[in-house]
Amino acid sequence: MQLDTATPVGERERIHALDALRGIALLGILVVNMSSFKGLSTLEQFPRLESLAQPIDAATFLLIQGLFSGKFYPIFAFLFGLGFGLQMKRLQARTLNPTRVMLRRLATLLIIGALHGLFIWTGDVLFLYAITGMVLLLFRNVRPSVILGWVIGLWGLQAFLCLSCGGLTLWWASVGNVDESGQAGFFAEYIEQGRRTYAQGGYWEAQQFRFIEWLLMLTNALFFAPDVLIMFLLGLYFSKIGVFEQLEAHRRLLGWLAVAGLLLGLASNALIATGLMSALRAKNELLQYGWLTLSIVVGPLLALGYIGMFGLLWTSLPALQRLLTPVAAAGRMALTNYLMQSVVCTLLFYGYGFGLHGKVSIAEGLALSVLIWAVQVALSVLWLSRFQYGPMEWLWRTLTYGQRIALRRS
Repeated sequence: MQLDTATPVGERERIHALDALRGIALLGILVVNMSSFKGLSTLEQFPRLESLAQPIDAATFLLIQGLFSGKFYPIFAFLFGLGFGLQMKRLQARTLNPTRVMLRRLATLLIIGALHGLFIWTGDVLFLYAITGMVLLLFRNVRPSVILGWVIGLWGLQAFLCLSCGGLTLWWASVGNVDESGQAGFFAEYIEQGRRTYAQGGYWEAQQFRFIEWLLMLTNALFFAPDVLIMFLLGLYFSKIGVFEQLEAHRRLLGWLAVAGLLLGLASNALIATGLMSALRAKNELLQYGWLTLSIVVGPLLALGYIGMFGLLWTSLPALQRLLTPVAAAGRMALTNYLMQSVVCTLLFYGYGFGLHGKVSIAEGLALSVLIWAVQVALSVLWLSRFQYGPMEWLWRTLTYGQRIALRRS
């Protein structure tokens, strides 16, 4: 069967609950990324102590760390894996070989991610998603129960390693002779250079530094790749058992996710947020990295709670479905909106734009994130009233299927 006989998902085939959840996740991603855009080098993991001086900024930091950081990129990864599985099923139902289509789709995403990371913003996740997605192809014909076993096994191994390393780091930082030098470490020179370059430099100066930073960010991404693969596999599992295709039939599963994820996730993430705040104020870098290591494990717990709660509310409240219709439009254009967030924020904060780098507080950054997202929702509704796909979604589909896809609505 030739590749060009495959076609993208039609509008009537879309699962609108997934679009709405993806649209909500866009806000969470921007809230977390805003700290890097507005005042840090992408390599920095923690805010500077002086940015927490005002009570409202300290409270906002705790809110973002407890409810947003490390929760929404797992949701995006889950949705990617789920969408991957749904596409595989649709292609197989048309008696097509899905492997060639998915490889071409992932290769296109790899190129988009590399261009985004190299020329716009080095915090890109698309490149990592594309690489990890190629690993996911190995599980395309695996039974759901086996995939769930892989999820549990990988998460258990990761939890053991992170809890062990994080616990030992916290113990050593509390009893050892630690140099409390604040944001030092191996990347200290590059972090300081990044602050200056992004705050004051022109585009070419920023671009020269961005090449170096992107390579360093690839090594940093290795720490989060296991999380991404685990959530990819969980999304693939959900697609194979048809959870979002039949939400009502899976209310019990969603209820367990909501209760366990929210209870365990909220408690553990509140502990980590307050612990990280104390470590920042103590200027103890070892403590900071200890809490960060623990957050790698507990962040996805709350993400699962969010997914379960969303599924329950979607099936229980028809009014919510209507209310989230504009948000679903933003979710349908998730790739375009994700890339646009980088373009808008780098132009707002970097020296070759409006130069607001380091001049916006944490609380102001949260408010700005909500504003940008709301504008994106409105623009997505307007765009989709005339076109079938977002501009980047259209390009992605055209390159994936090897034919020009109609963009305008007929």
